[in-house]
Amino acid sequence: MQRKKVLAYLLFSLFICTLLTSCYVPSSGELSKLAGEHRYAELERKTETMLSKRIGSVPLFYRAVALQGLDKSEQAYHVLNLYFAMAEDDDERLEEAHRMMCSLALEAGAPNRTLGSARWLEGRSLLEERSAGSYYQALLMLDQKVEASRVFHLYLKDTIDAYSYAQMVLLSLTEREDLEASFAPLAPNQQLTLLQSVASGTLSQQRATLLLNLALPLEQAFEDKGELSQVYRLLQTLYGYADMRVQQRKYTTLSQNF
Repeated sequence: MQRKKVLAYLLFSLFICTLLTSCYVPSSGELSKLAGEHRYAELERKTETMLSKRIGSVPLFYRAVALQGLDKSEQAYHVLNLYFAMAEDDDERLEEAHRMMCSLALEAGAPNRTLGSARWLEGRSLLEERSAGSYYQALLMLDQKVEASRVFHLYLKDTIDAYSYAQMVLLSLTEREDLEASFAPLAPNQQLTLLQSVASGTLSQQRATLLLNLALPLEQAFEDKGELSQVYRLLQTLYGYADMRVQQRKYTTLSQNF
């Protein structure tokens, strides 16, 4: 009889522990701690559990943080949009959320969304260099050159180096003159590195044709066989995306001869 009572007590205790564990909801302080310690996988799991019980701005924000930290930028962008739809005007996470949106929206191909967050930050004197860089790129993508010039001279001119500036312009959908002006101060090896980084992704025919104007002069800029081989492979790739098959075959042959 005594044994049955002990077993019953143990089963009841186990039931209570399970119930308490299943009902446990991490506090915003705990989520913030996980984010601060870069424990993104754990943060993703915890916010997923929270959101399965109740949709709220706090778990949405920290889920976006986790997804961005795990290089899941597209998912993070959509989750952050849900956060903004639910957040109150006095939410203490708004500033950081707008900073995140500046870069995430740019990666998602939504420059207007970047402008909205950048202007929110600027209107409160909270715009810093990284967000200003995203702001500038978004303005170039939207062909708002006057406003882009204002942002550059006000926030970036005295803080950004020539390489970072060329990188921003290169990643924006901009005109040939802007690209050439941004590339002019760079050494040939810097130009090659930037073009290789862009050519590593998928390019439209128009974009590849535009970049060929920057890449072709590099053929005369190097004498080292290793560097020339890299230039030939770059030209082979760009001509392929530009759908110029004769030139693509030429540089394919040249790159294979090294």
